[in-house]
Amino acid sequence: MILDARTVPSGTVIESDLCIIGAGSSGISLALQFAGTGLKVCQVESGGLEPDRELQALADGDSIGVRYSSLASCQQRCFGGNGNVWGGWFTPLDAIDFTARSWVEDSGWPFGAAELARHSRRVHDLCEVPEDDYDIGAVAKLGDPAARLLPFDRTLIDSVLYRFSPPTRFGQKYRAEIAAAHNITCYTHAHALSLKARWNAREIDRVELGTLAGTRFAVRARQFVLATGAIENARLLLLSNDVATSGLGNEHDLVGRYFQDHPHTKRALVTGPAKFPLGLYGLAFRGRGLAAGLALPPRLQEAERLLNYKASIYPVFYGEDSAGWAAFRTLALSLSRRWGSDLYDRFALPFRPRGVRARDVAVMILAPHKTAAAALSHAFHLDRFRVGYVLESKPEQAPNRDSRILLYDQRDPFGLPRARIDWRLRPIDRRTVVRAEELIDGELRRLGLGRLAPLGPGETESWPKEFAGGWHQIGTTRAHRDPRHGVVDADCRLHGVANLHIAGASVFPTGGAVSPTPTIVAMTLRLAEHLRRTLMATEPLVAGAA
Repeated sequence: MILDARTVPSGTVIESDLCIIGAGSSGISLALQFAGTGLKVCQVESGGLEPDRELQALADGDSIGVRYSSLASCQQRCFGGNGNVWGGWFTPLDAIDFTARSWVEDSGWPFGAAELARHSRRVHDLCEVPEDDYDIGAVAKLGDPAARLLPFDRTLIDSVLYRFSPPTRFGQKYRAEIAAAHNITCYTHAHALSLKARWNAREIDRVELGTLAGTRFAVRARQFVLATGAIENARLLLLSNDVATSGLGNEHDLVGRYFQDHPHTKRALVTGPAKFPLGLYGLAFRGRGLAAGLALPPRLQEAERLLNYKASIYPVFYGEDSAGWAAFRTLALSLSRRWGSDLYDRFALPFRPRGVRARDVAVMILAPHKTAAAALSHAFHLDRFRVGYVLESKPEQAPNRDSRILLYDQRDPFGLPRARIDWRLRPIDRRTVVRAEELIDGELRRLGLGRLAPLGPGETESWPKEFAGGWHQIGTTRAHRDPRHGVVDADCRLHGVANLHIAGASVFPTGGAVSPTPTIVAMTLRLAEHLRRTLMATEPLVAGAA
């Protein structure tokens, strides 16, 4: 069942076998694996069932490093979390992403790609992706002459296949299933304030919770899972410092470190008078759940000591640079329950109220021809309104110990320090993009298809003015077998703490160059296996409502 924590009497202590803190894509995926079992599960979610401006403001924080999005905009606080706004891009990490690369400091996972691949079918089912074949040759099955690939030299630039989730809105898709599970109780509006450890910090006794209405209560459990996203996972561990004074799991000063994202940049692709053969690389096949992208082959990454890299090519339509189109897009996304984010732009509406705003309508009316042209072109892929193309680069970020989440002195309504993000990038991050785009430019010229627009002054060493993270918060509680190099072990258990595990992209040692959601869900299913073995080894509580 799903209950509002504001109805829980203050001082209540809820007993459960498993307590899941967070109800985003990882928290919901984990809870579903225990539905109908003999184990009593308590799930707590900071937000409500729908976005709320007051609750969203709890995610506010500070940024002192490379420019980053507002923390309140890139972390959705409601049932479903960021699983309510992801764009649906669906591709697993590459095998090279799991390896310890000599040219990438602090790279390497505690297991290989095969460990997650065994969960592939279930991951695809949860995310409503019918096919799990990523062989680029599979496009031949389409039998469509328009589904063509560009004949790049594959030793320099490879083509990769993306599949797409509808996208699955976890908070909507699985709400009824969580509500109907007899052994799961999910409390919304329940903010985790602190994890209370026993005297030696080797075991968690309870999580202290509060609501903005003033209620205070706790959950005791045999096992706890922290699944609140990379920023809040680190923040809660640092806040839980009454026994471990530097924060839980922070004996080696690693909690919050190695924060990563995917820095996205755009660069114009200049073509000649002939029509550019966009084929699978554009928008035309999105309705069939797939598209092609560009990548650096693993052998080239190793030979040139580069990071992983992916890129997409998009058509640019007449009117896209107008305020009217921006207003229309904002309005359309705010009204849509299916799309909470744009497929190919870093744009989301985590707390904007749904509905029509007079200001948006007025802006659209001022340039109706541009608004209409852009809207129709996106809806129907009208080539007659195409005015150009753009290459969007989406590289891996190298692990960086100094890129981190900290606490700072501004307090939230519960009196707790807010998060401060210090996002830092390395020279190899920019060098990878510059070299990849140089190779793409060379191949476009060789094939007589066009060229990339020149970089601006200084942009071979520094990032262009218009670049942004992909809202893919990764790292901060990284996995490593050695506690001197990681916060959690290979089973995602906090080093030195018997009953606290962490779920989500915060445990990724590296993030590859693809959306983290498929890997988040795969890691969650692997964690569920481990927790079921652990919990079934001892006598469970009597299942039922908390």
